[in-house]
Amino acid sequence: MNALRGPAAHTELTRRNYSSFAFVVLVTSSVGVGYGAIDLAMIAPFGVRYVAAVGLADLIVIGITSYAGGLVAVFASRLAIAEGEGTTPRRLPVLAGSFLLCALVFEAVAVGLSLAMGWLLRVANQPVELIPLAVDYATVGLAGMVVTVVWAATNEALRICGMKNISFVVLACGFVANAALDYVALYTPVASLFASPAQAVAVVSVVVYTAIAITGIVVFARLMRARTNLAPRADRAEVVTEFRSMVWVSQGVGVRNLNDYMGAILPFIFIGTLGPQAVAASVVGAKIYTLFCRLPQACVAGTSVFYGYQVGRGSSAPQLKAHGRTLLLYTAVPTAIGTVLVLACSPWLVRLFGGGPEIDTGAAVMMLVAFMVTIPLYVLEYTYTAVLTVHQRGALMSTISTTATYLFTIPLAWFAVFVLGSAFWAIALGGIVASTVIVVCYARTLYRDHWGQPVPASAEAAGA
Repeated sequence: MNALRGPAAHTELTRRNYSSFAFVVLVTSSVGVGYGAIDLAMIAPFGVRYVAAVGLADLIVIGITSYAGGLVAVFASRLAIAEGEGTTPRRLPVLAGSFLLCALVFEAVAVGLSLAMGWLLRVANQPVELIPLAVDYATVGLAGMVVTVVWAATNEALRICGMKNISFVVLACGFVANAALDYVALYTPVASLFASPAQAVAVVSVVVYTAIAITGIVVFARLMRARTNLAPRADRAEVVTEFRSMVWVSQGVGVRNLNDYMGAILPFIFIGTLGPQAVAASVVGAKIYTLFCRLPQACVAGTSVFYGYQVGRGSSAPQLKAHGRTLLLYTAVPTAIGTVLVLACSPWLVRLFGGGPEIDTGAAVMMLVAFMVTIPLYVLEYTYTAVLTVHQRGALMSTISTTATYLFTIPLAWFAVFVLGSAFWAIALGGIVASTVIVVCYARTLYRDHWGQPVPASAEAAGA
């Protein structure tokens, strides 16, 4: 099959390429957040009960989405390697076929969970009046998980193959469609077709993600055919082999993502026992921190792709180490500047996002500081995570993150709340200790196994 001759321009690591890529990811991810926000805004007039039910269901849907994100990350890393080595035309059908098989496995897990949703919420002692509404929303969302995962992978493929601007356009059009369809499903006679407003917004989300996934796939396929000749079909044996490797590695990366999610949620549950003011201050601090993290996350997305390109070129261990350090610098500098600005403007930001005079501004600023002090470790941890994902080290990452989360993050948060009575240390202490452990272990693995001696790119791409 025809392959690209030499590296394409978009695979070259330059400040312009990297910053352009990261900026598009930043803007795209911001639009993505708007999908959930518009659902809540549209359903809010129906009362706090519906807002609470959607928020409760979203906790579960987001957790499963984080787990499924491991599959998307592994698919993207392998596609980036193929793009870097110029074998995308031959590898893409195999990667796409194995990805779809893996997506069906994740879908089976999501559907199984959706069937048990009501029972799980009752066991968790959630408010009885919220359970039917939460089930309406979560059941549809989990049933449509495969569509969300397929769109996420398509979005990554567009970016990796030099079509990043198209990914933003498709997502932005989807956002407009989501808002319009939410209105139709909630405020016109069409609303009678749904069991509840919660189910209506969930169905709209699945419909929109289906539409943008199909649109993205069609556009991507046409542009790829115009660029080069794709393999007519994937070899079945090669797809099966790729599937076995992909599903195993993606489980490890998915577990790591799920550990991050649990490490973020459980400390908030503990903080809830300290009273409304502590919860409100923590929510405000977390909201600002989450928005800020779009910046390093966008940079880390660029790190993953550009490092994958370099691995695909068969670079030596010293070259990969130099490349990795450059990418770390590209993430660290804008993140450091942003961190200083956020801390300097923290009182103003708290008043902006605080929601009213009842919020203790000083407490909210301290909670924001608790989150922000972990940023240097955050940059190291997620940069190393991106690099290790390219090297397909899912099992190692899941083991280390599980140990750090359940041995340090959660116990230290419990200690901070129930012994020290401090929401600040519930966030800062666990985050600093756990992230330090993870960074040390990840760095040791990288420098020993991948940056300390030559590692063939083909072995890295296939290794579990």
